[in-house]
Amino acid sequence: MKITFGLKKILGREKEGLLREKWKFDSKNTLLAPPTICDLKNTGEKNILFGTKEGKIYSLDKNSNIKWIFDAQEQVDQIEIMFLDVESANSIQASPNIYDLTGDGRKEIVFGTEMGVVYALNSEGKPVWKFKAEGSIRGGVIIKDVDGDGKPEVIFGSGDKNLYILNAKGKLINKFEVDESIESMPEVMDDKIIFGTNNGKIHCISFEGEEIWTFKTKDKVLAQPVIGKLFGGDERYIIIGSTDQYLYTLDEQGALIWKFKTEGAIYSKAALADINNDKKLEIIFGSCDNKVYAVDSRGEKMWSYETNFWIVAPVIVSDIDDDGNLEIIAGSYDHNLYVLDAKGNYILDYVPGLAGVMQQTGSYSDITTSEAGKMTGKKIWQYQTEGIIVGCAMIDETKDIIINTQKGYVNNIGYEKKRD
Repeated sequence: MKITFGLKKILGREKEGLLREKWKFDSKNTLLAPPTICDLKNTGEKNILFGTKEGKIYSLDKNSNIKWIFDAQEQVDQIEIMFLDVESANSIQASPNIYDLTGDGRKEIVFGTEMGVVYALNSEGKPVWKFKAEGSIRGGVIIKDVDGDGKPEVIFGSGDKNLYILNAKGKLINKFEVDESIESMPEVMDDKIIFGTNNGKIHCISFEGEEIWTFKTKDKVLAQPVIGKLFGGDERYIIIGSTDQYLYTLDEQGALIWKFKTEGAIYSKAALADINNDKKLEIIFGSCDNKVYAVDSRGEKMWSYETNFWIVAPVIVSDIDDDGNLEIIAGSYDHNLYVLDAKGNYILDYVPGLAGVMQQTGSYSDITTSEAGKMTGKKIWQYQTEGIIVGCAMIDETKDIIINTQKGYVNNIGYEKKRD
């Protein structure tokens, strides 16, 4: 009895309940990025926003009813058509961003297209302004007050090798040229802008365009940086993945603190959360080696979980079942949504000192040593969709998971408690 009790403590109690589909919406077009969940009018009503390969932005309500559709297709002349892939020329390859640009209490929707156009729409899906760059916009648009004047700036990179800064009305404030195309969504740290480029560089520039530092990786940097106080103090760190298979952590001066090697390209922004209650931030991310990783603040692997194909979209950290424990939500190119235990799972390779185990109370630290087993990812739930998962988002109030698939389906998956 005591052995069984001890092993249960190690392996963790099994979760109850299941994931169930609440609805499925067919956009009838390819989806390339995660959805965005927001309250556009500050009424408490949630909207689900996403873009398509043909250049349309959809707004759905929480029950999958279409609120509006905006068509971002640009008219081009016959000469331009000769140099374009007509099917993808207007594609929206990143999630739309949401911000109250006008100060009227309602949020605008801002996104870029393969044609190099950034649009701002009002909460009803009507155009407010648009801005044309000279190259494609494949990364997301960030909206933050960089210069500290109390007004937001719209910041994005382009295939024309420029980083653009617009004001809230869509007027160009400045642009800064670098030596390669930009497909990474920028991030802002105080009055500094950090972003990656297709030649593997990570740039940090000031609002005025001064190059503060650069850091070189060995392949394209397509992921958005994430900034966090990893060790629980005041110092911030920049965490960013590269297609060179490494996750990098830099200090505010651009110096390498550590790097973590995977076996696949890293395309998306990492998630930061204290998943083991040590008052420090852990880093959770996916890789094209088919794995989800949890890495501690020092760059040491805590656990990994292997799926059957790439993990390209960002993972989500949340407490789905409201039991006080965090879960990791990851969509895979293998058509499956995985929900993992954030703390991982300790697997015994053998039971050391059987007699000693018999005398223990069953606590984690008393029963096992590092030599007795290893940490691994622990799957709680799995849900199969009808296509490659390109991204997920969560409705915080209901804990519903909204899944976008490449085939064009948007699924609402909800946690359901076990019925008696």
